[in-house]
Amino acid sequence: MDDVSSSLKAFLNYVRGIITEDPFVQELEEAVSEARKNREWRHEYITLSIRDQDNIEKGMEKGLEQGLEQGREEGIRLMISALREFGISEAEIRKTVREKYRITEEEQKKYGLE
Repeated sequence: MDDVSSSLKAFLNYVRGIITEDPFVQELEEAVSEARKNREWRHEYITLSIRDQDNIEKGMEKGLEQGLEQGREEGIRLMISALREFGISEAEIRKTVREKYRITEEEQKKYGLE
């Protein structure tokens, strides 16, 4: 921080929670105080915070669903590969995979089990 101006140092300190006598920092602190008192702004801020949290939760749920689906697909592929390596017939592989993973005929085609 030795190579920045005193005004920038004061601002960076403000961001860290240290209020100095710098004129810009004082003006900024007044504006922040006024904003905190503004009921409409607070309402909008809370509304946006709730929306953001909802979006984060939806994103996590979607990511989990995608991860589970990818894991399921990988499990099916590994099972098929292992059964083929053991010389199990294609009919028996189809039956086993269908029972274990409850896949449709359409999904069977996706995994080369026609």
